[in-house]
Amino acid sequence: MIAGGRCLDAANSLAEMALKHPCARHRLFERLASAPLSPEQLVRLLVNYGAHAALLRRLLLKAAAAMPEKAVGFVLENVRNEYGNGQWSRSHGLQVLDLIAILKERFAIPESRCSGIENGVRLYMRLVVGCYLPPSLPGLYRPAVTAGAITATEIMALEEFAAMQKAFAEFGLADHIWFDHVVVEAEHRDESLALVQYFLPEHQTSVEHGLAGVLAANLHLYDGLLAAVEKEGSC
Repeated sequence: MIAGGRCLDAANSLAEMALKHPCARHRLFERLASAPLSPEQLVRLLVNYGAHAALLRRLLLKAAAAMPEKAVGFVLENVRNEYGNGQWSRSHGLQVLDLIAILKERFAIPESRCSGIENGVRLYMRLVVGCYLPPSLPGLYRPAVTAGAITATEIMALEEFAAMQKAFAEFGLADHIWFDHVVVEAEHRDESLALVQYFLPEHQTSVEHGLAGVLAANLHLYDGLLAAVEKEGSC
């Protein structure tokens, strides 16, 4: 059962906190909205984005298992969406690979020149594990920390996909199925805010700990994605 009133207000305050964090004003968003990216830059962006998203899918699976039984349902729909709602051919991992393949084929981009994962993305991937699967910490409730981490991810994912969709519009790819995420992530954001309400107000400190951890890690993620698109020359 979701608490209302003050708990709903507290959940909305968490969303506001995320959107006021420095990661939400990272230069990556400005770069995606300014000068058009080349096809090579878009491929590098997708390769790096896909790497971190693959890790998050697996962490989300483990997070669902770590939830109290009454809270599991808030995570399961997200997991099902990521894996194609029972159809692997519609999984989000394959969607990003399809978008990469379209760009590579259309613009003859060599595989060997677009496969590197940037250091910022690698650092994010190391840090975010401890947010989703936190160690035992005095005074903190681990499932609530995980709920805060999921919420931060989903709030920022909506911002990320909206910005990326504009960058891909230049090449007529804004309607690719992968960009259904603009709608899907809005739903996931709402589900994650319902999830944190389950833990509020009793475990608000724990929720905020997980939220802050992911937002801080996202600074490194966005550093890496920006580096991927700002490399000199072509792929």
